[in-house]
Amino acid sequence: MKGKRILSAALLVSAALALGGVSAAAAESTVSDDPARLEHMVVTLLMPAIRDAVRNFYAPYLTVEPTVAAYASEIVGIQGARRVRKGVYGSHFAVTVEVLPYVGPHLSVGKDRITIGVKADGTATVEEFRHLESHALPAHYGSIVKKPLP
Repeated sequence: MKGKRILSAALLVSAALALGGVSAAAAESTVSDDPARLEHMVVTLLMPAIRDAVRNFYAPYLTVEPTVAAYASEIVGIQGARRVRKGVYGSHFAVTVEVLPYVGPHLSVGKDRITIGVKADGTATVEEFRHLESHALPAHYGSIVKKPLP
């Protein structure tokens, strides 16, 4: 799902908080005061692009699509965020995350570093995908392996 509207998702979250009885000012201070929560929110908003990148990479190797979850044990964290262009309409950010995709009961299949570009209009696209490590699966999961991971 390339091109997800991140800005729209952020507005939906703000609206949900406002409708839920939490003022926008209170919601803003809660999120901005907690860097871990802010990082988790960014990763959650980027999750459609992250899942697409993982699906595309592992498709030739596995018969099932690995899961990537937004909670801490699967998302290692945001490794870097840089502003590529400045300006109100020309803003472009690059966010790099490391993920541990898994199959079954959290059996990690590898470790990947994904750089996602986020434009001012809210679109998120994968700019770079690097497979860092391959993790062996137990023998009883051999049937889902099409060919060995690199």
